[in-house]
Amino acid sequence: MSDPFVDRAKALHETLLAMEGNAAEDDLFALGYMIPQIELVLEMADYDASTVEAEDFDATYWQWLESTFMEDGMSEDDRIRIAQLWEHARANSDAS
Repeated sequence: MSDPFVDRAKALHETLLAMEGNAAEDDLFALGYMIPQIELVLEMADYDASTVEAEDFDATYWQWLESTFMEDGMSEDDRIRIAQLWEHARANSDAS
């Protein structure tokens, strides 16, 4: 049985890696911050694979990032850029 939460995480991970490969130098920090967080979310997420939807990963990931922003003392500019890149990654993954 397929796990849509994991499948979505993998798709987004691949999208972020591709974005990193073509990124402007200014975006490397944000992408480098985002990419490893996907694995952490997968490790920490508690969900029922039989009822979860792919979009649940997106919401869980973003909530995770918001909490790490606070813990890491992330600047407002970095938060904004990460949010922009996240939306871009989501759109690109949806198109795939």
